[in-house]
Amino acid sequence: MTAVHDGVRKQALRTKSSHTGKRPDWGLIGTAIDFRLRLVFTTDDLVPVSARRGHAALTRNHPEAAALLGELTAAIASLLAEAPPQSADRIELPESSENDLLRLCVVAGQLDQLYRSYLHVIDKTPLLDGGRAVTFDQARAQVPWFVIDQLHDQVCLANTGLGELRARAGIARSGISFSGSDSIDGADADLLVDGLFLDFKSTHAATTITKSDVYQLAGYALLDFDDEHHIDHVGIYWTRHGIKRTFSLPGFFELLGATETVPELRAGLRVELAAYNEQRQRARDAARNAAEHRETADAEASRESGEEIPVRRIHQTPRWLSRVFQR
Repeated sequence: MTAVHDGVRKQALRTKSSHTGKRPDWGLIGTAIDFRLRLVFTTDDLVPVSARRGHAALTRNHPEAAALLGELTAAIASLLAEAPPQSADRIELPESSENDLLRLCVVAGQLDQLYRSYLHVIDKTPLLDGGRAVTFDQARAQVPWFVIDQLHDQVCLANTGLGELRARAGIARSGISFSGSDSIDGADADLLVDGLFLDFKSTHAATTITKSDVYQLAGYALLDFDDEHHIDHVGIYWTRHGIKRTFSLPGFFELLGATETVPELRAGLRVELAAYNEQRQRARDAARNAAEHRETADAEASRESGEEIPVRRIHQTPRWLSRVFQR
């Protein structure tokens, strides 16, 4: 299967050089703009669940960080409550308010990093200073202006890229999970607006929907096994380009060469993941039994049992999708 090309080309926002001379944390910038754009459509989840889980991980080892989450949530709520009324298609807040909100989204993004990769991030997170957690005011103040500039430019671009969608939005939810999320160790989607599942991409690359993007959109849509969220369209919004591309759900799968209906595809994926997880559990049980008898580590026991125990079940979904899609 190849990537989806639609012929649309638009130059990405020009990247400013870092004031510190250090390589910018592009992943953090991508997470922060994701969180900021979610708040455009819904304020039901002021601090995303992934950031809350990151805070829980931080607090387990640094109890002095306990107040950080509550203060962050209260600051976001207060800022949005005090923002002046704007037209329905306006994304950007007045400059000072926007910059303050972006700082808060960066702090939430730093907590998200701790949830997703705690051991790799904890030694370099700005949320620690001298082995102790910083205060909320310190966390907010240490966000570099370079990062704020990067994010603010993308918010400005969203005035045209997402303004129309915001103006006509009815029901919106962010960070949604699916009935099949637990089957792949958890999965949550960026945004659902009136049946449109929209994923944000902050890449500098051209607005081509890559194979991994296709699998992500398809996998999330199909993990809604019971059609709980009534997804009828899927799409991507490129935050650095201001480009949004959407597809009807049946049309998207037809484009990919699927020969079954969406309900049939969902049922097939559910069966595939159930069988895979059963096999994985049997492998774990065999490894545990072998470890008990041989008094060896679980990893060595799993090798002796001759069964592979994958770390990330989410990899099974693309494998199944690659067999289903003909293009």
